[in-house]
Amino acid sequence: MPRSRCVYNVPMAHDLDLPRTYGLEPVLAWDRNRTHVKQSREYVLGPMPPASFIEEFLPVVSSDRDSLLSSRKAFAAVPRCADTPAHVYEPLASALNRCTKYKARCPGYAFEKTIERSRRPERLGYAKPHICCFTSENVDVVRRADKVSRIEFGYAELFIQVAASPLTDYFVDPEPYTDIPTLIAHQFTRTFDDDEAYDEAERAWGLHIAFATEVFARQHRTFLFTVSVFGTFARLYRWDRSGCVVSAAFDIHEHSDIFSEFFWRFSQLSDAERGHYLTVKMSTETEETLFGETVRAYVALQFEASGEELDKALSAHYQPGHVTKVAVHPVGAGGRETRDLLVSRPVVSPLHLDGRCTRGFWAVDVKTAKVMFLKDTWRTPSQSETEGDVVGRLNVLGVRNIPTVAYNGDVVDDIVPAHASTEPAFQETRTNLYITEPWSRCIDGKDVYVSKRRHYRLVMGTVGYSIKTLRGTEELLYSTYDVFLAMKDAFEKGSRLHRDLSAGNIILVKEPDRPIRRGYLIDWDASDAVDETGVALNGGRVGTWLFMSIRLLDGRDADIKHTFPDDMESLLYVVFHRALCYLPHSLSDRDLTTIHFEFFERVLRLRGLVGGGSAKLGNALDRGVTKEITWGSASFAEWLNTVMDYHHPPSTTLYAYNDKWNAATLEAFWSQFLETHELERDNRVVHRISKVSRYDRNSPDTPTPPLPSPTSEPKRGLAESSPDIEDARAVKRDRFGDEPESTSRRGRGRGGCR
Repeated sequence: MPRSRCVYNVPMAHDLDLPRTYGLEPVLAWDRNRTHVKQSREYVLGPMPPASFIEEFLPVVSSDRDSLLSSRKAFAAVPRCADTPAHVYEPLASALNRCTKYKARCPGYAFEKTIERSRRPERLGYAKPHICCFTSENVDVVRRADKVSRIEFGYAELFIQVAASPLTDYFVDPEPYTDIPTLIAHQFTRTFDDDEAYDEAERAWGLHIAFATEVFARQHRTFLFTVSVFGTFARLYRWDRSGCVVSAAFDIHEHSDIFSEFFWRFSQLSDAERGHYLTVKMSTETEETLFGETVRAYVALQFEASGEELDKALSAHYQPGHVTKVAVHPVGAGGRETRDLLVSRPVVSPLHLDGRCTRGFWAVDVKTAKVMFLKDTWRTPSQSETEGDVVGRLNVLGVRNIPTVAYNGDVVDDIVPAHASTEPAFQETRTNLYITEPWSRCIDGKDVYVSKRRHYRLVMGTVGYSIKTLRGTEELLYSTYDVFLAMKDAFEKGSRLHRDLSAGNIILVKEPDRPIRRGYLIDWDASDAVDETGVALNGGRVGTWLFMSIRLLDGRDADIKHTFPDDMESLLYVVFHRALCYLPHSLSDRDLTTIHFEFFERVLRLRGLVGGGSAKLGNALDRGVTKEITWGSASFAEWLNTVMDYHHPPSTTLYAYNDKWNAATLEAFWSQFLETHELERDNRVVHRISKVSRYDRNSPDTPTPPLPSPTSEPKRGLAESSPDIEDARAVKRDRFGDEPESTSRRGRGRGGCR
């Protein structure tokens, strides 16, 4: 086997406040797994016949099979049903690793019992796959690593999850020779009579998804193969950024040839055919030095830090020994011209499987030695314009306070030979190709729809810090005013709505001619053009749940269309949210947790409708929430109360404030307010929101006793107050013509002050 050309064990984004991986806190693993399972019901396709799965996804590259061990009774030592998973994975790993001097089951690869490398294998946040497959080059690296690390996910080529019994399989296949009407209506997910059995199956399936998600996050991959084994029944899986194709279950005793063929063919695949993309390579020592020195100087300028504080800030972007070179093919270059960017630790890592799955990096252009921002994402190719097209046109139109586009382009496919076509082929998902196959069954009584995705890279010349780093009242109100001007310019000059005004889509940039960092509005991939009345061309709820307007949160209209006042209202909630998190106020942590859940996160599911915003509506009517808060800054309180009166004037001031919720009035007030008020510059206070309701009940990190719930039932967590209430983190939805009306994407971020 040729030496691997792909990059393994890539860094993940760090928490801004703590030197740890962001988004993988063990105590929140239970909540993440529950969300994974719910989301998977929207993107899983199956059951694909196992032989078809192998033929479709693992092409035969050689007819030479002299080094393949016989499949006859290859897995006879694996029990049909066992007392523990260990009784299954131990003989299975032994069978897969079996080899002679000249023959092997999976030549060039080793199968490690990685579950035994976990400190707490039964804890969701600490568990590792039962078996991981590594290349012969990498297996020793993993063996030498500390068991506390998660290095296994950074090097795994595939993994195998094991259960002692077939009864814990989350999926159920139709009976052979089922008539067509019954087959069409077949429910692919299992119905469990026993709640305990369901909990076990859901836990196992959620853990499987969590492992796949972490492999994607710690490697550069277009897709991933995984396997599950229930006693002697196995399923094969192929994951990409559209979803997952699941094979039908088959008995590895009766069909050992199929199981052996899968691993044999896997061993014959190239790096790209195993799912790695090759447009990322390790840097040279000289390139790493260039990256480290250039980014350090830029961090010092932006963060205004030195010494240990500068070193800590630099660690959010640079991990020594982990600098890579990313190739970007600028649009219009026909795949022949490339620009190389040096990157290390991302500021954003994808912690979900389907969708855009964005990685964001501070990068250094090798040619110019300038700091840039690289957005590596999976876009919807049916869009008429890429994000680079949109932002580039807004740049030309003179829209203020948005990033400048340097270059952008789709990622060229590593598998398709360059000479195969006059036009380059691009990396795209394949799960979406199988939605009409006769074996593709429904989930929750409806067909599963999976949207096509294409790998895309956008490079921008504007680089800054998250609004989470704001220093006080002055910076909050100045930077969000900059953002307001950006959205107003885009609407008036470019006839475009952003549609996703959120705390995550604002960055702060230090510029030489201004003492206060400027706010920039980023992430225009959810934006939309407007018609002659100023309404978005495409319908459907789009944006981040926490900051959506009251009108958009009303779940009764699936085709609701965005307007500029909706974006204005979202910006108001962003300011309020950031103030709750980082400005001085009178709320206790318990009261803050209650307000955050009720005002920003609450979701109501009723008779198939998903809605929210009741606390926002109530506050608009009588200020029931905001009147209970005493702000440390009187000026901020004045700004917030005035803008809320503009948005929805109370009955006592209806005449004075009527018809003031428009761009011109808000701009006039806001600009004059900044000119006439002296605002606090360094009054940052970090407030924390309890996440006890999302904690893994079995985690050793769970606080004891847990923080008290502010509800009337002190023994229940916030998210458990009603069976119809769920945590609503970021909720986004694509509406570009290739996703159906009923599709909704939930749980794309994490609520709370971050």
